[in-house]
Amino acid sequence: MLLSALLVLPDVSQVDAFAEPWRHLYSHSPLVSTLVLFGHLGGLLAGGGLTLAADRATLRSGSSDELARRRHLDELRRLRRPIFAAFAIAALSGALLFLADVEAFAASRIFWAKMSLVVLLLANLVVVSRTEAALRSGAAQGPFDSSVTARARLWRRRRLSAGVSVALWFVLLLAGAALASH
Repeated sequence: MLLSALLVLPDVSQVDAFAEPWRHLYSHSPLVSTLVLFGHLGGLLAGGGLTLAADRATLRSGSSDELARRRHLDELRRLRRPIFAAFAIAALSGALLFLADVEAFAASRIFWAKMSLVVLLLANLVVVSRTEAALRSGAAQGPFDSSVTARARLWRRRRLSAGVSVALWFVLLLAGAALASH
């Protein structure tokens, strides 16, 4: 099944030919290229900045005060929509940047490393979302867990995920800077 999916993927020259009108517009319009780059950097700044602020708050939350933790979870939930919107803008503008120079990006190991970091960030987001959902529900995780033990373990997992997120965002920034300089 995976092999059949790989066989229908277009090759780089087909994607490059498809993207030719966009590449022409992008390379001949300073306004378009500036707006697309701004969308990418702005989306990363907004999404990454909000995420880093939320992760910092999570890492600092050592309180065993259940009300404070509930408020923190509510704040994290409210941040999801603007973070997703910023990430969507960064992804769309990133796709447009890719289409502006398909052959160069497709051959770049730095580009694929950056895409791998994005996948890792998304995987971490799945862990974060599941952990927060479990914290909101208050259910014990295992048959031998007390709810207090389970919640403590979930909060440790949420803090670990916040640390992983911070590290990934900075490495993603480094990969983006490396990509821009090549």
